Amino acid sequence: MLEFFMLTITAVLVAGYIYVIYTKRKKLKKDYGWKSYVTPGAFVVAPLVALFSYLFEFGGMITWFILSICFITGAFFTKYLPEPREG
Repeated sequence: MLEFFMLTITAVLVAGYIYVIYTKRKKLKKDYGWKSYVTPGAFVVAPLVALFSYLFEFGGMITWFILSICFITGAFFTKYLPEPREG
């Protein structure tokens, strides 16, 4: 039962996050290139990796390594994110 709730909540949150990113990017007038999509992509992949590692009991150093690569990559590419609007 816990796995079902974790899967459902993670799926809803990830889908909501993708929808918010999509609507915000659609409103932008300037094209920022593919590098601006790396940070949101890394922050979408990280909870999915953590969830699947829990569900399939695949914990350990490999999961931590993948998650740390996701977070370091996401943090590095934040400099390519679009500038926030004022107001």
